[in-house]
Amino acid sequence: MQRLTRILISVTSLLVFGAVAQAQWGRPGGPWQPDSVSALIDHVHDDLNRGYNVWHLSHGDRDRLDHAEHQLRDFARKWREGRFDHGQLDGAIGNIQRILDRNHLRGGERDALWAEVSRLREMRAAYDRHEIGRW
Repeated sequence: MQRLTRILISVTSLLVFGAVAQAQWGRPGGPWQPDSVSALIDHVHDDLNRGYNVWHLSHGDRDRLDHAEHQLRDFARKWREGRFDHGQLDGAIGNIQRILDRNHLRGGERDALWAEVSRLREMRAAYDRHEIGRW
């Protein structure tokens, strides 16, 4: 009976450890896989391109958004290589958020951009909580 109890405890421990490891390092096809992150960044890029045609941005605001796009592209490239560049992601989020906070943007593109920045924040938070890691 003790042997059966030990086996059950061992199997249960392995299952729990596996579940924790799975949660920590992400799951295949999860929302923060490199392809999913690249798709999210493509959406940001598309929304900005559409918005540039209807928004009246100062030269400084346009430069901030262009810089954020470059930061996000570089972040996605590094993430594909298994490196999470926290500073680059924070910089891009901050640049976009600064423009959103000033209400310089209008329309559906602004709302979509707001939602996408929220998703990027979710990714950062998931990484900080060790729910995702290297691929």
